[in-house]
Amino acid sequence: MAGLFDTHCHLFMEPLGRDTGGVLERAYAAGVERLLVPSVSMDNWDACSELALLPGISCSLGVHPWWAEDGVVVEELREKLINSKASAIGEIGLDWKTEVPRQKQYAVFEDQLKLASVMDLPVVLHCRNAFEEMLELLQKYPVRGVVHGWSRGPQLMNRFLRIGLFISFGGVITGGEAKKAIESARQVPKDRFVLETDSPSTGTSGVPSGKSEPGHVVAVARAMAEIRGEDLGETQAEAWENSLALYGDLS
Repeated sequence: MAGLFDTHCHLFMEPLGRDTGGVLERAYAAGVERLLVPSVSMDNWDACSELALLPGISCSLGVHPWWAEDGVVVEELREKLINSKASAIGEIGLDWKTEVPRQKQYAVFEDQLKLASVMDLPVVLHCRNAFEEMLELLQKYPVRGVVHGWSRGPQLMNRFLRIGLFISFGGVITGGEAKKAIESARQVPKDRFVLETDSPSTGTSGVPSGKSEPGHVVAVARAMAEIRGEDLGETQAEAWENSLALYGDLS
């Protein structure tokens, strides 16, 4: 059976950062073979880069919209991306539920989309209540990448698929209540989805928010397989190949 790739886990965040060795040991025991650790602000670029030195871990560097008020130093980000051999730029995007001014979010997001285009790196996208605005910018700056933590329905999903993006599914599909996300998981093409935990922030069925770990991606894989009517091995193989197509191999 193919291994598991948790494409979105914040290993530097508490409580994961207090027990990195234990978290990784439990993840490996669960069948996780690779993890992507995205930053959220300039303050944790170094932490993510250091984690990427560990076996099976790669990083993604960028400025999340919640921290957009701090701005982004593009040349510094470019240097960090090169030196860390980062797999992507992220987590970046737009979030209309935060108090950070929209114009500031636009500016920081646009700068990072431009850099992704120049460096030919995929982007890890965060979006809440700003899908139309994000799609408009992505038409202006075509990039490859993924919309992480998908929770919406197939109609909106298909608009992102049409511009070449992958869709990432996490713990929201494990509980049975998120009908729109579950229908998206059922309909997403087999070569366009990846799996994530967004740990520790997002929980899974039986694991509350703030307590999740990369090893819990196995629950996401099982839910995905059940939703799609596939064998677990088939779903894991599809997710693994898609993740490598998006982020490349570490070898």
